[in-house]
Amino acid sequence: MKATTVSRAADKFVVRMPDGMRERFLDYSNVKHVSMNTAIVQGLDSFLDGHAELQALLVRISEHRDRPFRLIVTGHFANA
Repeated sequence: MKATTVSRAADKFVVRMPDGMRERFLDYSNVKHVSMNTAIVQGLDSFLDGHAELQALLVRISEHRDRPFRLIVTGHFANA
């Protein structure tokens, strides 16, 4: 997570949330003892980090798509 910015100088953006999402963030923020703003920013940051990781994996897959591969199945699906 990046260093905190003084609240009055920070970028602001109004977000319309689907029904029930505000309550989910409120519940999460209460459990984690953080503000709703912090919970939302952490969620957005986590989403963007995950998206960047997924894009990097897709690039690696596309670079190797013409090479033979061996599928290794582990865990729950190994016995299916």
